[in-house]
Amino acid sequence: MPGWDRFVHSRPGRRFQARYRRKRQARASVWKRCALVCGGIVLALVGIFFMAVPGPGIPILAIGLALVAQESAAIARLLDRTEIRLRRLWKRLRKRRSGTEP
Repeated sequence: MPGWDRFVHSRPGRRFQARYRRKRQARASVWKRCALVCGGIVLALVGIFFMAVPGPGIPILAIGLALVAQESAAIARLLDRTEIRLRRLWKRLRKRRSGTEP
């Protein structure tokens, strides 16, 4: 999957915006773009539902938002900022767990 490989190896904090720009240049049909956004919204709503009941809510929500981010610059920026914040949080938690931070 060359698209996935390019996404994974993109610089953190710019991945979703770069994917958005690549999708803009590809110029997919209006119907395909609409289906992607609608599918992403449905998945995001299902993810929110599963956060309230037992189930894989966060991964489903993330996939839904990633689909919408391919067609929305605002959502792409939001996901890039969220990725950076989650990476910082993860780094702090790992330091705290290893005992290197007071």
